[in-house]
Amino acid sequence: GMSAEELMKMPYEFTNYDFSGTLRPAFVTKQATVPAGIPKPDYADSSVPVSEQAARGSHTVDIKTGDDVEGMRLAGRYGREVLDIAARFVKVGVTGDEIDRIVHAACLERKCYPSPLNYYRFPK
Repeated sequence: GMSAEELMKMPYEFTNYDFSGTLRPAFVTKQATVPAGIPKPDYADSSVPVSEQAARGSHTVDIKTGDDVEGMRLAGRYGREVLDIAARFVKVGVTGDEIDRIVHAACLERKCYPSPLNYYRFPK
């Protein structure tokens, strides 16, 4: 593992950044992957949500029925479960990177894609 000093070293990308307060970034692990078999959104590889951009400005309301409604309920339940899991770990001394790892694992356990992952290049 890395020493505490190595974990707190300023990432290279921020060495010339003009910070306004005392909070500083620390070590962040590489972007996690999603295994084959878990459906991925259109931005998973490119980082561009093409379907979202195509729908922008549309005034059409997509009416869900049957299995689509059940899918929305399941997505909502999984979202609530993952948020509750993340909230249990938010405390002094737990890094955002560790919470990211926990949330990623919770999503994969539910066979769902961690929605912020690579959305407009969001890293986690």
